[in-house]
Amino acid sequence: MKRQYIISIDIGTSSCKTALFDIQGNILSIASCEHRTFFGKDGAVDQNPAKWWEGSIRTIRSVIDKAGILTDQVAVIGVDSHSSSVIPVSQTGKVLHPAMIWTDRRASKEREWIDQMVGKELLIEINGNQNDESNAAPKILWIKNHYPSIYQDTYKFLNAAGYLVFQLTGLFSCNISEGGLTQLFDVQKGIWSEELVRACGLDMEKLPQIYPCHCVVGGITKGAAALTGLVPGTPVVAGSMDAAACGLGCGITRKGDAFITGGTVTALGVCSDKPVKNGAVHVYHHIVPGTWCNMAGVDYGGGNFRWFRDEFMSDCNPAAVYQEMDYMAENIAAGAEKLMFLPTSVGQRCPQWDGNMKGVFLGISPNHGRAHFIRSVMEGNAFAVRELTELMEEVGAKADRIMIAGGIARSDIWMKIFSDILGTPLFQAQYEEAAVMGNMLTAAYGVGIIDDFDKIKEYGEFYQVSFRQENHEKYNQLYGVYQELYPALKAIFAKLADIQI
Repeated sequence: MKRQYIISIDIGTSSCKTALFDIQGNILSIASCEHRTFFGKDGAVDQNPAKWWEGSIRTIRSVIDKAGILTDQVAVIGVDSHSSSVIPVSQTGKVLHPAMIWTDRRASKEREWIDQMVGKELLIEINGNQNDESNAAPKILWIKNHYPSIYQDTYKFLNAAGYLVFQLTGLFSCNISEGGLTQLFDVQKGIWSEELVRACGLDMEKLPQIYPCHCVVGGITKGAAALTGLVPGTPVVAGSMDAAACGLGCGITRKGDAFITGGTVTALGVCSDKPVKNGAVHVYHHIVPGTWCNMAGVDYGGGNFRWFRDEFMSDCNPAAVYQEMDYMAENIAAGAEKLMFLPTSVGQRCPQWDGNMKGVFLGISPNHGRAHFIRSVMEGNAFAVRELTELMEEVGAKADRIMIAGGIARSDIWMKIFSDILGTPLFQAQYEEAAVMGNMLTAAYGVGIIDDFDKIKEYGEFYQVSFRQENHEKYNQLYGVYQELYPALKAIFAKLADIQI
């Protein structure tokens, strides 16, 4: 029987999402399952990897049942995930410590040690990226320093996609797109850097093999098949980080292509034919061979919107809460009556690189109601992205045309806010699930279903969202204030972080 379906699994920060595609790129069914994040002391942010696997099992079975297909018709499985998670596992794959996800910032002392002992210049020369406690190297070193027995017992340190690939295939792997944000990787050559690994005091043998994103790692094991309903031996590709998958799903395949994706992180990516190695922005391999993603993100941009939903919208119907928030924001004029929001509630990497940063509302008055706060959260996210687009151009990663996808692209008002603040038209795909689409294409390429990543342009048209000049002029005035917020608050953030209460 012809294998004519592709399963795409996306492990996001807040949920596991699985989609079933046919080989023409149509989504036949989709399912999601939320998982919890645990916030602890000193910047600790954990997740339980077992919940990713449970969510994957549940959603795989769901999409198959909804579509009513035979599992021996599934040609390949693709996996993408949030980046920079660190999961120490034994040789049998047992998790030895909860996943330290990308928002975890407890390894600040280890980051400082690496900066001093290894040197920022060498890190950027080889890895291309600014060192940060959210990256893998400081986290692994934190485990070594705080739990030496766990470090000793660790067979491999996996990321989220690698953990799921292991659950499916029994094989250890790391996809190449994850390498740049490890601080242990040569971003030009696409291999682990022995020099950086040794300098960080870590062990090469504890790092998994690097695979191109589209490369088949192995087949579904009998155990995984029994749990998921899939057929043993079904190929599984190495996958990618979610931002890279989203970029491919937006049609980002060559130099100058750019995209904004809004999930928990609101990320900006610009494609290039060589890595921009200056430490100002993130850089890592794109899924398309011979290209790189130059990335920067608002680290909790969309996460702030979900936080507001959870904490202040409990009186709304959960099934329609986002529509209600959109409606409320639409009824507030551009600028939210000068209520401004700094969206750095979990610290911020590029461009400030300051883990002490927190979220700030500025300009609160008795005139402001809940709707103003909703709109200001939307606008603060867009102001932060404007700052990143300007930085990208400064470092030589100019965007020729900007696509947009993710949660923000489901909101007409948020799309208009982004376009108005950036002062440029944006282009949105007709389909909503850009990350699972890009992940599907990665898997399809890996088994020869497609032979050209530009096939993405055949799967849907993009429509334009134009900016409104009147609103853009208002936002230009407020943007000047926004740019002054962090410099004015930097020392205060540091003082607040030092307080122990």
